[in-house]
Amino acid sequence: MPIKYTGIKGFNLKIILMDRKLYYKGLLRSMLMVVLGLICFASHGQNETDNIKAGNIYQPQLQINQDSIDARRKFVQDSIQTRQKFVRDSILRRKQILDSLTFLQGELQPLLEAIHWTMKEDIISHADKIAIIGDSALGDYVYHKLPLGLADPFTPWKGSLSLNAKHIRFNIDKKTKKIITIQAPLLRCNLSYANQGVLLIIQEANAVQNNSYGKFYKTPIDSVFYDRNKRIVKIKRYVQFYELVNNNQKGKLLFTNLSQVKQYQYGTSNQITKYELVKFCDRYKAYETREVCSIINYSVTKQGNNYLITRRNNPANEFSDGTFTLEFDDHENIKSISFITFSNSGDWQRLVELNKEGNVNCYTDKSQGVILNTMCMIYHKEPNAKYPVETIYTTFEKDGVSYMQKNVTTEKTRVKDRMTLEWGPWK
Repeated sequence: MPIKYTGIKGFNLKIILMDRKLYYKGLLRSMLMVVLGLICFASHGQNETDNIKAGNIYQPQLQINQDSIDARRKFVQDSIQTRQKFVRDSILRRKQILDSLTFLQGELQPLLEAIHWTMKEDIISHADKIAIIGDSALGDYVYHKLPLGLADPFTPWKGSLSLNAKHIRFNIDKKTKKIITIQAPLLRCNLSYANQGVLLIIQEANAVQNNSYGKFYKTPIDSVFYDRNKRIVKIKRYVQFYELVNNNQKGKLLFTNLSQVKQYQYGTSNQITKYELVKFCDRYKAYETREVCSIINYSVTKQGNNYLITRRNNPANEFSDGTFTLEFDDHENIKSISFITFSNSGDWQRLVELNKEGNVNCYTDKSQGVILNTMCMIYHKEPNAKYPVETIYTTFEKDGVSYMQKNVTTEKTRVKDRMTLEWGPWK
């Protein structure tokens, strides 16, 4: 920048010289710094080149990245191996459970059939195959009966036993691979096998008898006989009587009583065609002779969904010998039962009406086409209900009108006013 001359020569010239001196000194310093910088850069570059040539390069960031990749790769491999082992173990565990359920399914089907045929006097037509639910549980055992009388709620023509693990227990002989004990609500028995599987021995739960007939410790034992087709052909029921010790302990054996003999015959479709039930009289002394109290023979014929069952007593009974007709719907629910004696001394029919849950809503009794009475069910779903089911019995007059009802459960009755046709209170 030019400096204006002011007229004071010496002073201004001095200032100009000082400014130029400072200017050149600063320029020299700047050039020196540039030269030094170039020298340092060249030296550093030479060192880097020497390091590269010598193979001594050090890259810490690349080493850290490689370690991280290796660690992640190992983690992934370990995770895959752990997952594969878990899947293999899960598949093996599910297979073991399914194999166990399949074994129980095959063993329980004939055993439960034998147990229910033995312990019940009903004519059992067939049983549903036990289902395996998912791969972890067994479905219920459901069997179908041919009842010759109906009065109970729900579906009395069907019976069932829960096979849920919470309700039933089994013991299996490790050597024979056979079920030897079954424990469930209202069912407890020991099982043994003989004659290469054609004979099944069922020992039922022990019982204590202490009444006017005597004091005994009793053990029911049943023998179930099979034919070559694995069908039940005969059942013998025995009761072993022991001395009663200390009010509930078993003493020495006194005698064995034969209580029942059941025999079965089958048609070409393995459907029961004949069933004979022989009952022996009770006896409580070893010296008492064995006597037959009753013999009843049943013949069974299936026609579509319906069954015809003839009953003959020995000796004959004109009031109870006759033919039953059982009509079922397509869902194996009974629709009606009718009966007529061989001597035409009596006949009746009971119609069955179901509610939306599939249980009995009402039974309606008819004779010669006239309604005699009804028996209807009231189901209470409350968990703490005093009466889970109430039964209302209604009678009808010849005019077809009902004038009296009785609650069989509470034993209260009410009547209808013949003038106003209004029901009175329950009393």
